[in-house]
Amino acid sequence: MVPDALIETACRPYRPAGRFAWHFACAKLRNDPFFAHILAHGLIPDDARILDLGSGQGLLAAWLVGAHAWHRQNAESAWPARWPVPPAPRSIHGIELTPRDIDRARIALKAHDARIRFVCDDIRVARFPRVDVVVACDVLHYVDAASQASILRRVRASLAPDGVLLLRVSDAAAGWRARFDRTVDFGMQIARSGRAGRLTCRSESEWLALLDELGFRATIRPMGNGTHDANRLFIATPAV
Repeated sequence: MVPDALIETACRPYRPAGRFAWHFACAKLRNDPFFAHILAHGLIPDDARILDLGSGQGLLAAWLVGAHAWHRQNAESAWPARWPVPPAPRSIHGIELTPRDIDRARIALKAHDARIRFVCDDIRVARFPRVDVVVACDVLHYVDAASQASILRRVRASLAPDGVLLLRVSDAAAGWRARFDRTVDFGMQIARSGRAGRLTCRSESEWLALLDELGFRATIRPMGNGTHDANRLFIATPAV
């Protein structure tokens, strides 16, 4: 169970960015299990250099910053007993195509701009820095199949030898739940950017095959709830 006060701490910086930014942050951080999962299972190491692909309005950065700050104040009384200490990233580099999201991210995280940077660019062509963790949550289905492979190939090249890719996608073979995910993603494109494009989805086995072909060793965890049960989290590391 994620403490409400932790969610409130992570969302608070979005108030100056406008009502949409704040409400979206509250809903996403409260209802999407991805954020709690990365903390509960220690998937991001301390002092990591992080690349956030499709960073949106910077929710991953706000979540990690908020968790670290809230843990300092509440570790003994309210931090979930089985969760490890949250990481303090060395740097976060977010890449996002939608200018409005970049503006919201920069407003919310401006106090941390010495180590958190957001650039408005296309992940198909943007430069990827050398990092320890790459997060690609609900983003690769917005590009075509060839671009998916190209992006993952460049992710592989950008990762440190002991680095990790956290890839959240929807399993295209999951029936009506996968179709529901596509409908939601289509609607979110309209809400966030006023535009929508074609989605390119793969089955769980197809994602595994692609990651293996590109030199990753991957494990899978279910990463949805309710109607979003088609979501999968691939935890992929460079194969030796």
